[in-house]
Amino acid sequence: MNLVSCSQNQPQNNAINKENEVIKPFEITVINNNLGMTYDLRYVLTEKEIKIIFNEDVEVEKDSVIFSDVIQSDEILKHLSYLNIDSFKEYYENPCIEDGSQLKVKLRKDNKTKDIYLSNYYQIDIGLAIELINKSIPEKYKIWYEKDKLLKAQKECDEQMEIENGLQIK
Repeated sequence: MNLVSCSQNQPQNNAINKENEVIKPFEITVINNNLGMTYDLRYVLTEKEIKIIFNEDVEVEKDSVIFSDVIQSDEILKHLSYLNIDSFKEYYENPCIEDGSQLKVKLRKDNKTKDIYLSNYYQIDIGLAIELINKSIPEKYKIWYEKDKLLKAQKECDEQMEIENGLQIK
């Protein structure tokens, strides 16, 4: 008898499932701008630590660290350390929403850097990074990046675009 398993919900990168893999050096910075304000919060996640940096004047960089802690090794951290920076697009958006969640993310790994902008869009690997950040920091600093709401809005937008495109074809 042969046993077959379906693994549709497995991560694309198998490194997350390898218990003996080492965590590779990386840095993910999530910049949460408060639109209309002159400050931002930068969440810097590395394979070793999490920091929140407050920049009170976006024009003149006056950074101060308001939170810092050692990060505990786990499967999400391991997965993030094996991301392929080249596989990310520079811009992810939900064109049906004009305002809302606007995040800038900087990925640094293997002497490469990539800037990514997320506009009301849930990207799974960035979502994992934000999940890890949020579970490691005080409640008052948590980043709003609600997977279910963003995915629902993306699905509704896709359906709306299909309807509009269908009407235009006829």
